[in-house]
Order: sequence, then C-alpha cells, then structure tokens
Amino acid sequence: MYKIAKGLGRLALSLTIACAFGYGFYGLVTYAWPLSHDRLGEARASLVADETEVLLNGAAKAYDESILPNGKVDKARLAEASRVLEVELDKLISQSGRYRLLDKSKLTRVYFLLGKVYQRQEKFDKAIDAYENTLRLDPDHLPAKYNLEMLQMQGGGGDEGGSSPKKGQQPHKI
Repeated sequence: MYKIAKGLGRLALSLTIACAFGYGFYGLVTYAWPLSHDRLGEARASLVADETEVLLNGAAKAYDESILPNGKVDKARLAEASRVLEVELDKLISQSGRYRLLDKSKLTRVYFLLGKVYQRQEKFDKAIDAYENTLRLDPDHLPAKYNLEMLQMQGGGGDEGGSSPKKGQQPHKI
C-alpha cells in the first residue's frame, strides 16, 4: 500500500511539474517522470530536458552517495560531483563574469552544492568561497549561512585564517 501511495505521489508531482511548465504528456513521460526517479540519462535525452537541471540532480546524487555504508567517504564520487558542478558553473557564467538573470537560481544551487562537496573533500577555503558566492546571489540562503558560519567558527578560513577546522573537530553539514 505504501509503495502505491509513494508512486502516486511521484506521479502527481511529475504531472504538476509537466503541466506547470507546459511540457505536456511528452515532457511528463520523457523528462519529468525519469528525472523524479533518478533515471538521469533518460531525462537528459528528452527534447524538453534542461541539461543543467539534470546535471545538478546527478551531482547532488553523487554527493549523497559519497558516504559509504561503512561511514567512509567515496572520494571518486565527490570528484565526479565537483567536476560536473565546476563545468556547469563555467557554462552559467560568461567569460565577462556575468550570468543571465534566468540562471540565478541554478547558479545559487551550483555554488551551494559545490560548497558542500568541497567541505566534504576538506577543501575548506574553496567551500567558504562557494558559500560566500551562494550568499551573494541569495543573501537569505540559510543553509549556506549556517555552513559558512560553522566553517568560520571552526577556523576554516575567513578573517580567522586557516584552511581546516580545529584539530579534533568535524565540520557540521546541512
């Protein structure tokens, strides 16, 4: 019963997305439905696909799966996520350092996810830069504020210098 309800919930969400953005039935079947079920290759192949959204979902999935069942970090998954996000960042920002207003929310998501990836990779200065860029685009982004403040309190860059949390402390993450 639970699986049926969950499936109907996903279908309702996919249908809402498809209708809201005018994809119609084709968009629902070839883009929204596969995207909501982590079938990213299928979603990317759709004629109505937003490639950036598909890649962001893939990078987020790689980030989520980078913690193995034994608690260790899968560095290859994190490297994959950071590589994809860095490429998308280059695509969203022109060579003059400008971005399209329509891409602002995507750019915010890219910077925030990059911050989380860099933080997990223990590249704390890069994580701080990414969180600061997130906040430049969206000053009310609470998860970025929290992660940035936690890194700075633990000695990870900022005015306090340093490139890692104090010895014996693990950075908190959202």
